[in-house]
Amino acid sequence: MFIRARKGVCMFFMFFLFAVGIFLELVFLLPVIRVLEKFNGYKPSRMQNVHRFFFVIWLGLMRAGRMLKGKPSKGKCFDGPCIIIANHPGLFDVLFLIRDIPKLTVLVKRSLVQWLPLGPIFKSSGYILSPGKRDFNPMESLLNAIEKLNLGYKFLLFPEGTRSPPGSLRKFKAGAFKIAQKQGVPVQPVLIRNTPPFLPKGEPWYFPAKEISEIEIEFLDPIDIPKDKNVRDVVKEVENIYHSRLRQWN
Repeated sequence: MFIRARKGVCMFFMFFLFAVGIFLELVFLLPVIRVLEKFNGYKPSRMQNVHRFFFVIWLGLMRAGRMLKGKPSKGKCFDGPCIIIANHPGLFDVLFLIRDIPKLTVLVKRSLVQWLPLGPIFKSSGYILSPGKRDFNPMESLLNAIEKLNLGYKFLLFPEGTRSPPGSLRKFKAGAFKIAQKQGVPVQPVLIRNTPPFLPKGEPWYFPAKEISEIEIEFLDPIDIPKDKNVRDVVKEVENIYHSRLRQWN
């Protein structure tokens, strides 16, 4: 109990540092990037590289605090525009993907823009807002994703739509696969093992697990989806691959 309480205090401090990083990006780095955009054009990779730099430091501190550490990745990410899908066992696995994959745009919750001053950062990063409630057009998100793929970026989606249940998966949605088929780019499956899951859905952020949580990322073989292929069949096949690999790990 004492160890978990101590880690809760450390987690509060880490969230504070995360907020400091956002402040530095908004006040000092975003204006510089906007000047560069004015003279050299819009390149989301500039702000993305800033995120990657900060995440290297932040995740390094998480490791030093014996809360969360990453193991060496397995496999290699597809070299070129693609749709990256991944299971989502813990709150921060997405930070490892952003840190390790250059030119990666992600789908972020629209509520983060509504409640936090993150809109300018997301826009400069080329991140795409989720459709949100009924008054937002889902086609807007789709068109933004297609635009980023055409610019040579990778697009990350969690096909479960939320964090995975411990040791298992939720049913995959077909959206990521449909975009890949439409644009003629491969799906890059990423398998994430997080033991024990760090802040899974429903777990309070202020009470992390007693053990240090380990994350291991494995890039599986990219999957091409022919135009005449039934997307639902592909979704089911990929789900089965994930279930099989997770059973091997468990």
